[in-house]
Amino acid sequence: MSMREMEKNIYSVLSELDGTVGLYFEDIQSGDQFNINGNMEFSAASTIKIPLVSLLLTKAEKGEIDLGAQVQVEESNRVGGAGIIKELDHLYKPTPMDMARLAIVLSDNIATNQLIDLVGGPEEVTNFCRGVNLKKTKLQRKMMDLESLEAGKDNITTPNEMGYLLKQLVNNEIGSASISEQVISIMKRQQLNLKLPYLIPALEPDDPDIDSDTIKEGTIVVAHKTGELFKVQHDVGIFLLPKGYKYILAIYTKDLSTDAHGVNIIAKLSKVVYDYMVESYKC
Repeated sequence: MSMREMEKNIYSVLSELDGTVGLYFEDIQSGDQFNINGNMEFSAASTIKIPLVSLLLTKAEKGEIDLGAQVQVEESNRVGGAGIIKELDHLYKPTPMDMARLAIVLSDNIATNQLIDLVGGPEEVTNFCRGVNLKKTKLQRKMMDLESLEAGKDNITTPNEMGYLLKQLVNNEIGSASISEQVISIMKRQQLNLKLPYLIPALEPDDPDIDSDTIKEGTIVVAHKTGELFKVQHDVGIFLLPKGYKYILAIYTKDLSTDAHGVNIIAKLSKVVYDYMVESYKC
């Protein structure tokens, strides 16, 4: 299958879409790229948690944050939506590393809000994004802060910028190699897997081979982060194929007819790209 054929198949899937899509794809080996509405701004939803956690680990490496220290969760950060901390005793004091894992793996909003405070607030996250050359990506509000959202303060990114951030992680360019490796390791454990990994033979997050240097033929490891709001569905990820091949796929949507429709479209698009990569590299 040629790149042109892959693009044709992508547009065939998108002919079913009732909504707006932004897509970024890059084959890490060849450098080939493809995007649709790559520079369009989308509400970042929970994909903004990737730069947040990257900043946390960067500050920890500099000695500014102790990843093992227990933290009292502020009542103001206790919100609804995704996550598990809301179901636990208020006496529970997670560590920053616990909260980083929860923010990515279960998209925990309380953990995310506490981390935003810990790293110095929304502006610090936006400044971090500028520092890694994400010019449009910004954090302007905490999770579930509907009052700020109604006032026009949303968290923003683009498919191209999030794809570029993932590429930097793959290339160990976000701080030290250790930081990039830790972020990817956490993303491999994502438990919300109905989008990018759903129609491809992705290893489950608890599979012991998920961290193996050798990925078995016929399988793939997906390190990814989902995001969603009302009639908005996203998923962005790093895909690790057998024989060391890698690719990046970031898909954003908005104005969907239903959320289920968006979830289904993302899964189908992911399958098209996977089929192209497997056929291209015979893996």
